[in-house]
Amino acid sequence: MPTFVAVAHLQLRTPWVRSLKAKRALVVPVVQGLRRRYPLAVARVAGQDAYDWERLALVSVGTDPDALRGLMEAAERFVLSGGIELDWHRVDIEAWDDDDDERAAMTEPSERRV
Repeated sequence: MPTFVAVAHLQLRTPWVRSLKAKRALVVPVVQGLRRRYPLAVARVAGQDAYDWERLALVSVGTDPDALRGLMEAAERFVLSGGIELDWHRVDIEAWDDDDDERAAMTEPSERRV
């Protein structure tokens, strides 16, 4: 059974913000809320030094690609509910199947029998 990895990039716009401190006051609660509310990892990956935009990356792993897509859509709605504008977004879902993956055969097991 394949494992699916979903990655979303959200480009946030905050053109009305005039300082990094004010932007952080908007973005950090959204990031913390995403982490608390949804089963995904969230990182601030670009734009931390710009006051008017920032990019977030969201990642989740599961066995149902439709559920992962719904999760990413729910996370996007959560971000929009925080009063931050979304400039663009991208969601990629990739299947990883250990039976077809050469890397799985080359990887050493983490446990060894003695």
